[in-house]
Amino acid sequence: MAILVLHTYGILEHPDDHPVSQEFWQAVPDVRDSRENAEGLLRGDTTPFHLDGTPYKPDTEFGIPVTPEFFEESDERTALVTLSAWTDPESAAGYSYHGTHGGALKHRNDWFRQDHSWPTLVLWWADDIESINWEVANAKLAQLNNHGPSPDAFSFKSMFTSTGEQLRMNNERVKDIGKQAK
Repeated sequence: MAILVLHTYGILEHPDDHPVSQEFWQAVPDVRDSRENAEGLLRGDTTPFHLDGTPYKPDTEFGIPVTPEFFEESDERTALVTLSAWTDPESAAGYSYHGTHGGALKHRNDWFRQDHSWPTLVLWWADDIESINWEVANAKLAQLNNHGPSPDAFSFKSMFTSTGEQLRMNNERVKDIGKQAK
């Protein structure tokens, strides 16, 4: 069974002690809890990075976190990454764009920097959970940035099946999953 992998990367707009960043940090526990109950989730993890690029957590579900090539210490903002494995695209989209996470996502322009050209997420298909790690995730994000969407690295806007064909998601199923999302 092919596994859909979702990797995100963002940099907070403000320092951690700024009121807007505090709103973000207050939302994190509820979003994390909602992911644990998400339909179709096989495994997921999130970690922020200190200003010098070292991860807050030395080990995660997917090994030792590594910052993407877009990370710059001079940003003086906390960078965050997520990595999750899903049974199907509709489950990943239902969780991402609805429920608690979808509600939080509406604040992304306030919470996260928008003055960049790199993609904030990448999707790809993996053969097994054991092959998913932060290094692969960062390479996929860079691939999408450098070459655009392909069957090896794509976005929700331009998706592919595990066999490489263009994919059109079942939006009714996404909405149904979204209605059940917490």
